Amino acid sequence: MARAISRAGLGLALACIAGSAQAGLEVCNESGQLQSVAIGFKGDTDWTSEGWWNIEPGSCATLVPGDLTKRYYYYFTETAGRPFDSQNFEFCTTAEIFTIVGDTDCETRGFVTENFREIDTGETATAFTLTLAKPEAPASDAPVADGKGPGGGRVTQGGTGTPPPAGTALPALSSDLAPGRNGTPITVEALFQGCELEDGKAYCSFHAQGRKLRVFYGGPTPDTLLYALEDWVVNTPVLLEADRVGAEALQTDVVVRRVTPKPGSDADATLRAALQGDWLSEQDQRIGFTIRGSELYTRYDGDYRGARFVALAATCDAAQGRGPVLVQTKLKDGSTACFIVERAENGVLELTDPSRGAKLRYLADR
Repeated sequence: MARAISRAGLGLALACIAGSAQAGLEVCNESGQLQSVAIGFKGDTDWTSEGWWNIEPGSCATLVPGDLTKRYYYYFTETAGRPFDSQNFEFCTTAEIFTIVGDTDCETRGFVTENFREIDTGETATAFTLTLAKPEAPASDAPVADGKGPGGGRVTQGGTGTPPPAGTALPALSSDLAPGRNGTPITVEALFQGCELEDGKAYCSFHAQGRKLRVFYGGPTPDTLLYALEDWVVNTPVLLEADRVGAEALQTDVVVRRVTPKPGSDADATLRAALQGDWLSEQDQRIGFTIRGSELYTRYDGDYRGARFVALAATCDAAQGRGPVLVQTKLKDGSTACFIVERAENGVLELTDPSRGAKLRYLADR
């Protein structure tokens, strides 16, 4: 592992391109400048961060050797003269070579807290390459959305706080695409899910009627519209006007014509916000899950196990009139399960599985 370069005034705003790797987690530097890289991941006992790898332009480094056993990793880079385009994933770092166990109380332990970015290697990947690319300069005559023109946009997860309250002014975003030009026209009420990078492709998405609707960068939808979406809060209710390109049952691609915020229209907004975040079983803390927007990611002993879509409803058949309920749909086979939400407050989540009468209690993983 190489020694860290000086941290004073350093950072990076970059584009991320992922591809298949020879083994493990590999980072390649095509930015044209020396990059100093740190990573974060779920270790054997706690969240762990490691650094630094100094990667010369045109070179690659393997940060995690061997077959990958986790889906999600996190990274932070530094280079002279550019800020790092981070997300809200906090890890501890220090200026020297380090391995730090634990991602809390960084300053009291003599470390520095930095916001890392997420790497999603996919559900079954055993190898993954992240390429640090040179940012493109926006065209001088290109339209700018929130200060970010073409080539200068950020791929982010978006905020995970409470959506804007009624009366909050978020602008409608629209393009000049004609209805039906790229597929079947649809108009649906939806919840914004955020923007992400998956298998080397960046997209923003919405959840509507039990389906995830994805709109990709570099497609018919103007990138400036997607750049503007990047700063929106996850779970923002919207009216989505789009052309549906695919017909898949759970996930399909769309071309967006217009996104109109509908603040205050989500009757379940308070409960939905309380469900967000990381949860661990009170009985067995190896069992956990994360709810982000309308998606749930299961874990066992820190390792990713599967993804589900989640939706709130007044009740379900199994609940026999009780509610509210959390309906989960497995992406693997489309099967559904219904859980009665008994409590979701003050870091405690209590669910009842009405099909078995089992009561489940989870604590927030702060």
